[in-house]
Amino acid sequence: MKSFLPLLAAILFTGCTHTINFRSSHFATPIVEDNAGSGQLAVVVGSVTKVTVVNDTSSNPPVTDPTVINADVDTGDFFLFNNVGLDGRITAWKGLELFFDNSLLGARVQILNHGATSNNWVASIHGAAGNRDVTTENTTNSSTSEAKSKVSTRQLGASIGYKYEKIAPYFSYIRETHDVSTNVTNPNGSFGPYDTNGTHEYFATGITSTGSGLRYGIEYNKIIIDWKKARHIKNQDALAVKIGFAW
Repeated sequence: MKSFLPLLAAILFTGCTHTINFRSSHFATPIVEDNAGSGQLAVVVGSVTKVTVVNDTSSNPPVTDPTVINADVDTGDFFLFNNVGLDGRITAWKGLELFFDNSLLGARVQILNHGATSNNWVASIHGAAGNRDVTTENTTNSSTSEAKSKVSTRQLGASIGYKYEKIAPYFSYIRETHDVSTNVTNPNGSFGPYDTNGTHEYFATGITSTGSGLRYGIEYNKIIIDWKKARHIKNQDALAVKIGFAW
């Protein structure tokens, strides 16, 4: 613990870090729109999970141990909406929808009471995957260092809720696995790739509106986080809101 504290202080004050942000809420609802071609487009505003995979990009060699989770996040960030995401869904066939969640593309199947009007239990399962690149450039004392990561994410989830006439409260569970490969370039040369991986488990409680027209929702998540080489990980609480349009 004593050896970890100076490193954490260095991370916070030097700024030569490389951090990847992950969404803290995904709004995995239990309802698929009724008709083929129906769908929705929505903006999601919430917080992020911050995973620092390089603690000092300027050193020789770069410092990658430990992986640091939410180094500068405290309880106040539960209400800090510092990330904006875009979600879209379209029903491809009865009970089956295709969706995107920022860089993730997936499919969801409503396995219980698809097409029910109101006062029915509803449930769905889904899977998604995606890749993205994250780059950080740091300049200190006229020297520049750069870290580039390739992030691969896979997601599986399930949701159950109760559909009323205009709203549906629900519970959902999502398990995400992340693989990250990072290369670093600084005045000392080129380094990497540095490979790491982690999992995020989301236990969510939310409420979503139903039907066409204005679509809105709010969701609370308890996130269980586990990353290779990470120490002293704290579980994360996160709140998010969604607003959009359904047709």
